[in-house]
Amino acid sequence: MRMEKKKLEPLTKVKIMLAVEYGIFALVFLVLGILFLTKIIQVAEWKRYAFTYVTLFGGAWIITDFFWTLLSPKRRAKNSMLDKILMLPVGPVLVVFDIYAITQGCAETLPYYLVIGIDFCYIAAVYLFQTVYHWYRPIPAVIEAALEEEKEKNNIEAPKQ
Repeated sequence: MRMEKKKLEPLTKVKIMLAVEYGIFALVFLVLGILFLTKIIQVAEWKRYAFTYVTLFGGAWIITDFFWTLLSPKRRAKNSMLDKILMLPVGPVLVVFDIYAITQGCAETLPYYLVIGIDFCYIAAVYLFQTVYHWYRPIPAVIEAALEEEKEKNNIEAPKQ
């Protein structure tokens, strides 16, 4: 007796891909965060400078993206405000720390390992939450993509006359 494989719906496929993606991000950020907090990964001088400037831009982008999503009805319709709100605390922390680091010349005494480690662990927690949350409440853009995929699939399978 041969069992037929049940094909997954496009929305389920997209939700699985999204959950795996968020899960991988959560795992990577958690591992890196723990490695920084335990000082297994040392923060070399060039890493301090690179971290400072990259995260200054990244922190500013997190804040900008939140307000852009908040103020743009078109963008808000495709994104999850909860995602933007959960990431919002990271932005100001990074910007303030980076400004302080720049004014101090990226001194070796600054607790980079602590800031990086805590930020990475927080981001991992956010991604872990999103993994579960978006399984039950998919992002509107994901639903739209699944509907497009289903529409394309139905157009291809329909016999042409």
